[in-house]
Amino acid sequence: MDGDVVDDDGMFWTPQHRSKQYRPSQLAKLHPVEKSKYQFYEKPTKDMILAKGAALKRVRNEVRRKNAEEDDIRRRQVEKQQLEKHNELIGQLKAAEARNRIRLLRIRYNNIRNSEVEQMVAYQPTSIRAVRLQALVPQKEPYTLPTHDSMLKNDRQRIEELIDDDEMCTTKRDLTCI
Repeated sequence: MDGDVVDDDGMFWTPQHRSKQYRPSQLAKLHPVEKSKYQFYEKPTKDMILAKGAALKRVRNEVRRKNAEEDDIRRRQVEKQQLEKHNELIGQLKAAEARNRIRLLRIRYNNIRNSEVEQMVAYQPTSIRAVRLQALVPQKEPYTLPTHDSMLKNDRQRIEELIDDDEMCTTKRDLTCI
């Protein structure tokens, strides 16, 4: 009910022609401006109503399609970002695994080399030859975990004191132990 206005009586008011009614043959002879003014007040035909409904349906479908495309684009962008983050993380993990494998190979190589040097030194016929060989082929230090202590001497003593305290005199806050 486009163009209809609710009157005070609750009835729908529709604009009506104030001029005379034209027959279709007279309407065809009118100037286009006068014809459009006259047809403005005409009730729409069924064809016009159907065409208007079809046009609205097409517009709504187009808006839905555009919204769906935008949502799809946004979803693909989010998936792409997540995939890039995932691939970066996988790359970092693979690089760390490769570094670890190389480190383990180096350690294994050095340990095997040191054991072979020790074996060669042990199987020398005389001790002088063994000492010469040991001086000429120095052994590399076997890999050990760093033993550098980052704690101060006082901190270490305090921690050992807390660990050795079986009666919990230092942490109980009960002064009867002292």
